[in-house]
Amino acid sequence: MSQAESHKLQGNVYFGQHLYDDAIREYGKAIVGVLFMRYGMLVLEHLTSDAHEFLTLCFRRCVQIHNPTVPTYYTNRALCFLRLEQYERAITDAEKAIEMDPKLVKGHYLLGQALSAIDSRLEGAIHALTKAYKLSIEQRVAYSEEIAAKLREAKKRKWELTDKKRRESESELYRYLTDLVERDRRRQLEQLESADDAEKEAMSSQFDNRLSEITALFTKADETAKKREVPDYYTGKISFEIMTDPVITPSGITYDRAEIVSHLRKIGHFDPLSRHPMTEKDLIPNLALKEAIGDFLDT
Repeated sequence: MSQAESHKLQGNVYFGQHLYDDAIREYGKAIVGVLFMRYGMLVLEHLTSDAHEFLTLCFRRCVQIHNPTVPTYYTNRALCFLRLEQYERAITDAEKAIEMDPKLVKGHYLLGQALSAIDSRLEGAIHALTKAYKLSIEQRVAYSEEIAAKLREAKKRKWELTDKKRRESESELYRYLTDLVERDRRRQLEQLESADDAEKEAMSSQFDNRLSEITALFTKADETAKKREVPDYYTGKISFEIMTDPVITPSGITYDRAEIVSHLRKIGHFDPLSRHPMTEKDLIPNLALKEAIGDFLDT
């Protein structure tokens, strides 16, 4: 067993004990160890270089030859950073793993999770998780359903933030319009300074009506937004969550791909509702529904 692999295994032990800082240190030693083991001769060529410059060069060489072990060290360390909520560092390690192995499901998955924790980077999170999900289906990894769940969470969070922004914009517009009405009221009342109280009262009442109309309009718009619920046909038949990748079975029933695939692998090769025999090869993508769900989440 190499020294680098020994550090990785010790890191795994620390990770299992939730000693994430210790695990990070061990995974870091594994990364440095394998880079130095493979590229020790570069030391002689870069004696004046600082450690960061040297390791960067080693990393680039490692990328060029697609070293199969180092990406795992990076994803293991990225997971530790994720548990410690050090999201930027998790992103950096996940991106390095992906650069070395573009088809590494775990790399894209961890990148998506780390980006999901940063509201301003949800678009990137959705992209990374979508990539992870597609690769997981192609490679038949065991945690496709978990990736799909994280993808749904990211899309839901994006929708919530968009909705919040819309509400804040409407509130700002409401305040602006009511301020305009109040300023106009004061201006016209000043012009009626010599008028009797009845005339002033009539004028003020007109502005009260305008304010009531504005309030009613915004209240109705807000109630309409609150009633915007996810249609039943957008949700899966197993988890009842909004679907990420809808597919149709030979029985004509639509499921989320990750959920139906999980059922087929863990329970049996049959449709869970119709009970008719089927396999993964029988699943047909429901592209129209997928597009409709995407439009719903984007609006």
